Amino acid sequence: MLSPARNLPRGERQAALERIREALRCDLALSEGQLLRHYGMVPSEKEAHTVGLFIVPAVLNPSHHANRLMEVRFYTPFLWVSRLGPPLLRHLAGVGEMRHLLGARPHQWRTDTHRIHYREQPDAYWYSKLGPIAIEYDAGSYALALLKRKAETFALRFVGQYWGAPTEKKAHQLRVKLAGFGLEPRFVLAAPWW
Repeated sequence: MLSPARNLPRGERQAALERIREALRCDLALSEGQLLRHYGMVPSEKEAHTVGLFIVPAVLNPSHHANRLMEVRFYTPFLWVSRLGPPLLRHLAGVGEMRHLLGARPHQWRTDTHRIHYREQPDAYWYSKLGPIAIEYDAGSYALALLKRKAETFALRFVGQYWGAPTEKKAHQLRVKLAGFGLEPRFVLAAPWW
């Protein structure tokens, strides 16, 4: 596990906590590694409790077919999210990492919380200046036929689409598959959630 705190001055620490809360209301769940990477700190248990965050410890693999386990803690402001299984928390954190990589502000982004939804619905919507963009995160479990359906449906319904995967290797595999359906490689991101 990561060291829970960097030595930020009190005022900077409080400002970082507020940015973390705003991000988590949008992303629903992020890992401690993401909080440290994007906000320069990980809230202590006391700080998390004070600002209304739940900490969810988990042991899971970084992607669907990975054969190694890692210990991680997820943070969320929602009790119902804290009760989701580790693979769903991993997925939400991966989608959240895509938002950070794309530079989308929380008010421009909506994460789809319906885990049982129409299969061609994206995981999130980015309301960019160009129009709505579909966001999809694949931890390595999508069949080729489903990738094709999603990519084609997104192309019809949105002004653009971005796909993400947890590792560069998975992102490369996804780029190769999606190129067959006309998606340029630059629209597939490696988005590690840990």
